[in-house]
Amino acid sequence: MEALFIGLFIMLTVCASSSHSLESTQSPLDVIRNQGILSSSSSILNDKIIIPPPLKEIRLNITLNSDDNEKEAIDADMVPSQPRNVTVHEITSSSINISWLEPEKPNGPNIMYRIYYTFLNQTLLAMPKNDPTNGMKTETGVHHYTLRKLKPFTEYKIVVVAITPRYDGNASAPITIKTDVAAPSPPIVSNLACQKDGTIYVKWKRPTLYYNTIDFYIISFKASPWDYYRQFQINSSAEHIEIELKIPNLTMNEIYEVKLQAATLSIYNQNKLQISESTIPRKIDLQPNCEHIEPSRRKGFAHNYDFTFVATIALCSFGLTIIVMVFLLWRKCFHSNYYYLDDPNQSQSSTPSVDLEAPINVNGEIHYPISIEDFPKHVAQLHTDGDIGFSREYEIIQNESIVEEHSSEFSQHSDNKAKNRYLNIIAYDHSRVKLFKTAGQKKESDYINANFIDGYRQSRAFIGTQGPLTNTFEAFWLMIWQQRVAIIVMITNLVERGRRKCDMYWPREGTETYGVIQVKLVKEEVMATYTIRTFQIRHTKLKKKKQFSAEKYVYQYHYSAWPDHGTPDHALPVLDFVRKSSSANPKDAGPIVVHCSAGVGRTGTYIVLDAMLKQIEHKRLLNVFGFLRHIRTQRNFLVQTEEQYIFIHDALAEAISCYDTNLTTDQIASREHDIEYINDQFKLITAFVPKDIHITSATKQVNQVKNRMIYPLEGSRAHLTPKPGMDGTDYINATWLFGFRRLRDFIITQHPLSNTIKDFWQMIMDHQVQTVVCLSTIDDVSFLQFWPNENETIENEYYRLQLSTEGDDEQYDYVIKRFKIQSIQDGTENDVRMLYNPDWPNLNNPTCLYDFLVKMHERCDNYRNGPIVVVDRYGGAEAATLCVVSSLTHQLECDKTANIYMYTKLYHNKRPGIWSSPNDIALIYKILAAYPSGFEILKHTALKTEFDDSLVTATPDLYSKTPDLFSKICSNGSISNHLSNGNGNTIIVKMKTDGENGDLSAVVVTSETIDNLMLTK
Repeated sequence: MEALFIGLFIMLTVCASSSHSLESTQSPLDVIRNQGILSSSSSILNDKIIIPPPLKEIRLNITLNSDDNEKEAIDADMVPSQPRNVTVHEITSSSINISWLEPEKPNGPNIMYRIYYTFLNQTLLAMPKNDPTNGMKTETGVHHYTLRKLKPFTEYKIVVVAITPRYDGNASAPITIKTDVAAPSPPIVSNLACQKDGTIYVKWKRPTLYYNTIDFYIISFKASPWDYYRQFQINSSAEHIEIELKIPNLTMNEIYEVKLQAATLSIYNQNKLQISESTIPRKIDLQPNCEHIEPSRRKGFAHNYDFTFVATIALCSFGLTIIVMVFLLWRKCFHSNYYYLDDPNQSQSSTPSVDLEAPINVNGEIHYPISIEDFPKHVAQLHTDGDIGFSREYEIIQNESIVEEHSSEFSQHSDNKAKNRYLNIIAYDHSRVKLFKTAGQKKESDYINANFIDGYRQSRAFIGTQGPLTNTFEAFWLMIWQQRVAIIVMITNLVERGRRKCDMYWPREGTETYGVIQVKLVKEEVMATYTIRTFQIRHTKLKKKKQFSAEKYVYQYHYSAWPDHGTPDHALPVLDFVRKSSSANPKDAGPIVVHCSAGVGRTGTYIVLDAMLKQIEHKRLLNVFGFLRHIRTQRNFLVQTEEQYIFIHDALAEAISCYDTNLTTDQIASREHDIEYINDQFKLITAFVPKDIHITSATKQVNQVKNRMIYPLEGSRAHLTPKPGMDGTDYINATWLFGFRRLRDFIITQHPLSNTIKDFWQMIMDHQVQTVVCLSTIDDVSFLQFWPNENETIENEYYRLQLSTEGDDEQYDYVIKRFKIQSIQDGTENDVRMLYNPDWPNLNNPTCLYDFLVKMHERCDNYRNGPIVVVDRYGGAEAATLCVVSSLTHQLECDKTANIYMYTKLYHNKRPGIWSSPNDIALIYKILAAYPSGFEILKHTALKTEFDDSLVTATPDLYSKTPDLFSKICSNGSISNHLSNGNGNTIIVKMKTDGENGDLSAVVVTSETIDNLMLTK
């Protein structure tokens, strides 16, 4: 024994890693972490005690050495086993009551417990014995404890651990439970007005804070003699951003008090409602004809005025009326013929109040302006995890817009409702554009659904408005005149998806008069993505002053390529449009008028892009978040969808990467030999790499034998008329490309293979092609002749093709072949010419090179507006170069610049593989550097807009303001809920959702009285 004690020593080792220790049981934290309850980045909280991650485990290893070197490890049986039967009992919005039994093997005296509960990557710790206000209760061996101060409608994972003074035990099996919902915040009353026949109109917005959803709204009202409120409730949901309600059959000449509450059903007890606090009671004086009384004078007026005071007011009013009548009589007799133009300098724009270079604090979260160097990385971060960053930012902006209460009583006035295209798109009173009275105006009205909106460092730089209705044409053009507008930006088509989006507010040709403004269409320049119209407008009642003219020019920039769904495929055409339309506004002109259909979604996108492009130019910073927050206080719903918010960021990232790529001929010539510049451009141009899904048709087994080298993408390939039951018969290796005039100006395709010659001519037939340009050289091996010689025919079951004439151009070295293609089915014929010019481009003869472009666009008899088909060996660089140069010569003549980057990049995105090296891009620079002065091509390709005003489908636009709104809603089956007690009068409830194309649910209810209303669904 003595030797044993002499040989006994204790070695203490403190380890940071379990690899240095002897075998032992896992700690509770290891168990929690292994079960996924605690991540490596989680923090452990005990009230205010925070154990910061990463958690380092410290173990004390004791080694007992004896003479015979025997080792004794810690006995695992000393560690308590896991607590049993952990059960959840009562759940509220802020607490969870649980119970458990002690471990089957306590393995020690004085057992205590720890409770770990985790939510949103945070782990909290409760120690029941140490909680003086909320101690653990034990009844018949069952321990009870209530976790408090929890977050409503939040999922928690809970484990219980038994501990002894020496050891932490094993954790119980985790249980997951969600707390109940809490009461929402009160609704936000945005409008309370009286209407005819004893009706109160109330409108409110969804509460800013709610959990899960909003199930009901409780409306309480009482007249001044009553000592109690009458109540009823209506069904709702969180999707309904705004709600309108009419309360009929009320007593006239009474002051009514109205208040609202929101309520959410418990997720555990369907008989329990979580009801918000009431809104501050709003009073309204219900008087006869009160709908015509000015809003500021109709709320809460009592009737106990002093007689003398009333008499004084009456006499003053009478005297003022006499003075006004005399003035109006004088104006009518002596001064009604002419109205003079206001001084244009009286309304110069000032700097807006928002500071776009300053950080923004939103609920404790700081949002900083982003430098252009950091912006691409910032956008990439927002795109991660399914665009979660964009969703969070946009949700903040949306919620703030709901919280901020801006009155819109003029939009809601009964005389003005018919002037709103959509029921939920209104004009805020504080920023709305007011019209001035004009000569001969029978009924005075200063209302138009339009708001002043700030730009970058310029107050009131824009006017955002809806697409004009037929009954607002006069007001629209009067606004254009009075606000000295020079540029109108239109970002919608008249009809989209079969629905009327805007009425044609300008003359199709010639001159039209709208009220006192006469509008003449002077010029129309149609391009692929937008059209510029020049109007001459004249005020018919204006007497000319020396320094002012009664006539002026207005330019409409009409972007026509915004897709019916979503946002454009690529930002470059939109950026080009924004820059050109914005820069066209003269410095001494008024605001730029921007409208789409509702005047909020695409309109807001345009305004944000313009402001941010200018901030990039002046400060090399961007503050999209801050600027959109600001302008949303000036017009509701600007940038209407999260998709548009994302598009703005992607567009600005593209703008930063390439800057303004419109180059003059001098700039093109200076960069022709800049190898580094062209190499950098080539990398950006060819950055897009297609995925397998993009070439599904091209890679089908049945179609693989129809391809040479380059594959067409699904979204841009030209289709053939398919043969029923035969797979692949709609496929040909050909791609649509846009030109200067049209989105489908060209089809580029590979030299036909022997097995696709008939498919090629089928494409010519299907798409009414009248011009084919062939740039490939014919041989007898790989590139065979694909057209018939004299007295030969190529035909299939759809067409018959024959050569009609053939000859060389008298002046230049290319061959012109003419064919007739006849339909087998109906016998109709189409004349087709082929320009065979394998030597293009011949840089030794620039005149011949450019004159060939004119010849290519020359229109034959019976022109059918079909595309030009360009053929080279692989449908690649030669054909694409011809299309690019053709388009850019149009642009050079039109605005003296050429956007090589935009055309080449978008062509690559349509047909990846057409540019194989920087030399292909360099060749375009060389050709355009030789652009001859005085060259004209626009007159050979002029187009006139073909308007399709017809509604293609009968799909009802439920937001449209139409007399038959209710019948449309009924036919659409979108009735969501209603109030009814089966009697005879009306309460109308309208639920509104986000988006101008969303569905509107409306409810019509009949009731004799408000009492005892039943809620049905």
